[in-house]
Amino acid sequence: MCEADSLSLSLSPEERELIALLREEMGLPDDEAVLHMLVRQAAQRVAITCPSCGHYAKRTAEDEARCRSCLSVIKLVEGIWQVSG
Repeated sequence: MCEADSLSLSLSPEERELIALLREEMGLPDDEAVLHMLVRQAAQRVAITCPSCGHYAKRTAEDEARCRSCLSVIKLVEGIWQVSG
């Protein structure tokens, strides 16, 4: 079961207008769906997925990360994230 947290944001009129435009363009049901989609897209741009367990890893250096779940050390080798020996 997934627990949901609530988040309260203060948005400018311009930001509200942009969210409405995105909602309409993407056919999303409400503003919350737009914000969820934006967060997922942003996370995918920076997320490192652990090759061992599939959980997210936290970058510890430019070419290194540590998995938050299995604690594997992951290194960037020739553009691919690999578990360090």
